[in-house]
Amino acid sequence: MSRCRVAGLDDIKPGELLRVEAGDVPICLARLESGEVHAISDICSHEEVELSDGDLQGNEVECPAHSSRFNVITGAADGFPAEKPVPTYPVSLDGDDIYVDITVEV
Repeated sequence: MSRCRVAGLDDIKPGELLRVEAGDVPICLARLESGEVHAISDICSHEEVELSDGDLQGNEVECPAHSSRFNVITGAADGFPAEKPVPTYPVSLDGDDIYVDITVEV
Protein backbone atom coordinates (compact mmCIF):
# COMPACT_ATOMS: atom_id res chain seq x y z
CA MET A 1 0.00 0.00 0.00
CA SER A 2 1.32 3.42 -0.81
CA ARG A 3 -1.10 6.17 -1.76
CA CYS A 4 -4.26 5.98 0.38
CA ARG A 5 -7.40 8.09 0.34
CA VAL A 6 -7.81 9.19 3.95
CA ALA A 7 -10.45 11.94 3.89
CA GLY A 8 -12.29 14.55 1.89
CA LEU A 9 -11.63 18.28 2.06
CA ASP A 10 -15.08 18.71 3.64
CA ASP A 11 -13.91 16.54 6.56
CA ILE A 12 -11.32 19.07 7.75
CA LYS A 13 -11.76 22.83 7.85
CA PRO A 14 -8.86 25.31 7.68
CA GLY A 15 -7.21 25.59 11.09
CA GLU A 16 -8.23 22.07 12.16
CA LEU A 17 -6.63 18.69 12.80
CA LEU A 18 -8.06 15.31 11.91
CA ARG A 19 -6.98 11.81 12.93
CA VAL A 20 -7.06 9.34 10.06
CA GLU A 21 -5.44 6.01 9.30
CA ALA A 22 -3.62 5.04 6.15
CA GLY A 23 -3.56 1.28 6.33
CA ASP A 24 -2.55 0.77 9.96
CA VAL A 25 -0.52 4.00 10.18
CA PRO A 26 -2.07 6.67 12.45
CA ILE A 27 -1.91 10.04 10.71
CA CYS A 28 -2.60 13.57 11.93
CA LEU A 29 -3.90 15.69 9.06
CA ALA A 30 -3.46 19.42 9.50
CA ARG A 31 -5.22 21.93 7.27
CA LEU A 32 -3.56 25.31 7.48
CA GLU A 33 -5.56 28.53 7.28
CA SER A 34 -4.24 28.87 3.70
CA GLY A 35 -6.02 25.60 2.85
CA GLU A 36 -2.84 23.53 2.49
CA VAL A 37 -3.10 20.03 3.92
CA HIS A 38 -0.12 18.32 5.61
CA ALA A 39 0.28 14.89 7.20
CA ILE A 40 2.45 13.88 10.13
CA SER A 41 2.49 10.89 12.44
CA ASP A 42 -0.36 11.13 14.93
CA ILE A 43 1.89 9.83 17.70
CA CYS A 44 4.00 12.29 19.69
CA SER A 45 7.70 11.40 19.69
CA HIS A 46 7.90 12.15 23.41
CA GLU A 47 5.03 9.93 24.60
CA GLU A 48 2.28 7.79 23.09
CA VAL A 49 -0.19 10.67 22.74
CA GLU A 50 -2.34 11.46 19.71
CA LEU A 51 -1.29 14.79 18.25
CA SER A 52 -4.67 15.18 16.53
CA ASP A 53 -6.13 15.81 20.01
CA GLY A 54 -3.91 18.89 20.28
CA ASP A 55 -4.20 22.37 18.81
CA LEU A 56 -3.05 23.73 15.46
CA GLN A 57 -1.37 27.11 15.83
CA GLY A 58 -0.07 28.43 12.53
CA ASN A 59 1.94 25.54 11.11
CA GLU A 60 2.55 23.85 14.47
CA VAL A 61 0.63 21.19 16.35
CA GLU A 62 0.78 21.46 20.13
CA CYS A 63 0.70 18.10 21.87
CA PRO A 64 -2.16 17.91 24.40
CA ALA A 65 -0.07 16.11 27.03
CA HIS A 66 3.06 18.19 27.61
CA SER A 67 2.75 21.09 25.13
CA SER A 68 5.52 19.93 22.80
CA ARG A 69 5.13 21.50 19.38
CA PHE A 70 5.72 19.92 15.97
CA ASN A 71 6.00 21.64 12.62
CA VAL A 72 3.40 20.03 10.34
CA ILE A 73 5.49 20.77 7.25
CA THR A 74 8.86 19.41 8.41
CA GLY A 75 7.91 17.24 11.42
CA ALA A 76 10.54 19.05 13.52
CA ALA A 77 10.05 19.20 17.27
CA ASP A 78 9.85 22.91 18.07
CA GLY A 79 9.12 22.72 21.79
CA PHE A 80 10.45 20.86 24.80
CA PRO A 81 10.03 18.17 26.16
CA ALA A 82 9.94 16.48 22.72
CA GLU A 83 13.32 16.50 21.03
CA LYS A 84 12.81 14.01 18.19
CA PRO A 85 10.86 14.92 15.05
CA VAL A 86 7.79 13.00 13.91
CA PRO A 87 7.53 11.46 10.43
CA THR A 88 5.85 13.49 7.71
CA TYR A 89 4.02 12.02 4.74
CA PRO A 90 3.40 13.43 1.26
CA VAL A 91 -0.15 14.63 0.68
CA SER A 92 -1.88 14.92 -2.68
CA LEU A 93 -5.35 16.08 -3.65
CA ASP A 94 -7.53 14.61 -6.36
CA GLY A 95 -10.57 16.83 -6.58
CA ASP A 96 -11.87 16.95 -3.01
CA ASP A 97 -10.15 13.71 -1.98
CA ILE A 98 -7.08 13.79 0.29
CA TYR A 99 -4.44 11.11 -0.28
CA VAL A 100 -1.41 10.30 1.88
CA ASP A 101 1.59 8.31 0.66
CA ILE A 102 2.67 6.11 3.57
CA THR A 103 5.51 4.41 1.75
CA VAL A 104 7.53 7.61 1.96
CA GLU A 105 8.55 9.19 5.25
CA VAL A 106 10.17 12.58 4.79
